Amino acid sequence: MSQIRIFRDSRALANAAAELFIQLAEQSIRDRGRFSAALSGGNTPRALYQVLADTENQACLDWANIHLFLGDERHVPPYHKESNYHMVSETLLDRITIP
Repeated sequence: MSQIRIFRDSRALANAAAELFIQLAEQSIRDRGRFSAALSGGNTPRALYQVLADTENQACLDWANIHLFLGDERHVPPYHKESNYHMVSETLLDRITIP
């Protein structure tokens, strides 16, 4: 059954999404030894990536067993201002310790 949740603002949404990401990662690593996630680009997930990169959230995640993939990309160089990779790197990848 689907559940619709309404949040007071985008920060509350990002915090809830980060909490769910952490829960799913912990469960998947416990059950399968790894967690895989496809990261989307654009403005919508930007706040989620920033929350995941917060020091306290980084400590909750076993990054050695998390595999991240880009789910979409624009046909531009990796560090172009419109590159989804650039946004993901800037908001998450460059701020975490991941093998």
